[in-house]
Amino acid sequence: MNVVVGVDIGASTIKLGAFSTFGQLQYKWSIKTNVANNGEAIASDIATSIKSEMRPGEKLLSIGVGVPGFVPVKSGVVHGAVNVGWKEYNVKQRIERLTNASVFVNNDANLAALGEYWQGAGQQSESLLLVTLGTGVGGGIIHRGEIINGPNGTGGEIGHVTIKPGGRLCTCNRRGCLEEYIGTKGFANTLHDKLSKPRNVSTELEWNDSVKSIVKAAESGDSLALEIIDECSYYLALALANAVTLINPNKVLIGGGISAAGDSLFQPIRKHFSRFSLLETDPEAFIVPAKLGNEAGIYGAAKLALQSSQRRD
Repeated sequence: MNVVVGVDIGASTIKLGAFSTFGQLQYKWSIKTNVANNGEAIASDIATSIKSEMRPGEKLLSIGVGVPGFVPVKSGVVHGAVNVGWKEYNVKQRIERLTNASVFVNNDANLAALGEYWQGAGQQSESLLLVTLGTGVGGGIIHRGEIINGPNGTGGEIGHVTIKPGGRLCTCNRRGCLEEYIGTKGFANTLHDKLSKPRNVSTELEWNDSVKSIVKAAESGDSLALEIIDECSYYLALALANAVTLINPNKVLIGGGISAAGDSLFQPIRKHFSRFSLLETDPEAFIVPAKLGNEAGIYGAAKLALQSSQRRD
């Protein structure tokens, strides 16, 4: 049987999945991300792992790879992936040499968006915007089955939209980027800012600034936790409304670990979105949770491999 493999490279774990040419997930597995020596061993670890997991009678057609960084699509050279130590790293070429298979590379959030479009919450949508909320904020735009990359591979990077000029310093060396105001880093930043002001705060929030603890405290009616969630949601809704005005997608999907907060997060996002949005739409139906969870990346990577292989045939 012919298969393609989808690979989703994360800072701590690399997720992999083998798919049939009809798009059915056959099996999946994961390996640890070896970030030693600026991630030099990652490509060989991926190649070795694929070879060891392939089953008798299977033929590897191609590999799709999602990376946490900017990737001009034609070159496959990762300009910068801080979490794994790559800079100007040709992951496409390295994996191709080790596997003798065609390799196609794109940003991990773009591929998560493609996966949701293909077999997740974005099915039957002509276009969609996916926002992933993790440590930072990723984004991907899909239109008629195609990723909107842009010439430098930065299309869809909503995490680096400026929503507060002169605001918090971002890892991209600019100030006021969205990901400094939502995501686990953004929630922690907002909590720390508020704790620096004299006020009565809950003991739980004072000592534990994880998003889970903030959500739990908010559900118990803690005023500080509710304030933090509202403020973080405000900034995300502002960015979403501006993005929707520009690209006019059928749906906005929100994924990543923080999306598990459910209505505690989605309701304030929808509330603020209604204030800023130009379109007359129902935020309840328009802004929805992503469906594929942690598997979205391997689905999107597999779809990229299938699409790209078919175009070359």
